[in-house]
Amino acid sequence: MANVVAPPYDVIDQAARSELLGSSGYNAAHLILNPAGHDAAARLYKSWMKTGVLVREDSPSFYLYSQEFECNGPKRRVGLIGALHLEPFSRRVVLPHERTFAHHKDDRLELTKRVETNLSPVFGLYSNPEFCPHPDGGWGEAAEVDIEVAGVRHRLWSLRSAAQIDAVQEALAGRRVFIANGHHRYETALNYYAYTHDGAEPPEGEWAPDDDEQPSAHVMAFLAAFEDPGMVILPTHRELLEAPGADLERFVAALEEGFSVERFAIDAGGRRAFLAALEAAGAEGRVAVGVALAGSEEFFLVVPDSEPLSDSPLQTVDVRVLHADILDGALRSAGAESIELGYTVERDALLARVAAGASVGAFLLNPTRSQQLAEVCEAGELMPQKSTYFYPKLLTGLVFHSLS
Repeated sequence: MANVVAPPYDVIDQAARSELLGSSGYNAAHLILNPAGHDAAARLYKSWMKTGVLVREDSPSFYLYSQEFECNGPKRRVGLIGALHLEPFSRRVVLPHERTFAHHKDDRLELTKRVETNLSPVFGLYSNPEFCPHPDGGWGEAAEVDIEVAGVRHRLWSLRSAAQIDAVQEALAGRRVFIANGHHRYETALNYYAYTHDGAEPPEGEWAPDDDEQPSAHVMAFLAAFEDPGMVILPTHRELLEAPGADLERFVAALEEGFSVERFAIDAGGRRAFLAALEAAGAEGRVAVGVALAGSEEFFLVVPDSEPLSDSPLQTVDVRVLHADILDGALRSAGAESIELGYTVERDALLARVAAGASVGAFLLNPTRSQQLAEVCEAGELMPQKSTYFYPKLLTGLVFHSLS
């Protein structure tokens, strides 16, 4: 199984894609990122169904999915994979927190039209601290899938008994779902339903058909609780790849006009103090952005020096301040004609590229807190793209959800 699973398509770079495709002729990357295109992926998927590589369950099932990993100590995140009834965002049942890219949705819709299957789960969060799903026989029960991928142990159990299925449905009935990861996949599922139903929206949950009757009114989703002690959100730092026309000295001056700016030496001691100050601000719930610039002799810790102008929960989200006030504000006022960004969770590698002059700059962030995510969703607002990085990523290839 370890050779046939893959991360979500949007975190697979070219090198990882080649490695996954070469690991097995049955790796899920042949479906989600087939180099010959979506038609080839569809032909392959149908051949796997025909020859028994993939087998449909003979009874309705949920899947208990556990991920065990190290992140400041051992952790375990637990959730359930199942068919989530689709609800347009306007109904305020399933809530997004990030903006999406149109070209990703167009590409995934074309793939879905051809394979007629959800290949990767949406990752959703709900709140119910009293519900703790577990295998029928407890955590000592052998899992049907038990593999280690990139240092993370992934285990999967099927929940087929009527008692287990009823317990899951009862625990999640009426709960709001906050999309943690997979906004493009969820919106693609809505677009696919509209494509197959003359532009109509899915029926509201109260009158929803079940998954066997109308699978396209559902999307495969992994749902986990906000309260899960294994819920880890990492920051996605921004790499400044290009900023033509920008004068970086003017940029620093513009920052000092609009923010409190603390300077740290570029040496090892200064770097430790700089990173510690950034983390301390996050621990205290303060907005702070760490800035490193190629050719500069200092690091800069940038903190707003005034109260938010509104009660919007977005006003106190670090990534919003970075994009709206630092990038579109101070950097553009310093002459930047356009801004090209990269995204990474690898802080040290990013700082090394800046030090070597391979990148123009780095903007370091603290992780968005789950409470902030919930508040933004509840307010009906959206963060910039890639505001959260839920770790670890869910695997593709453990379960598929047929739409036909």
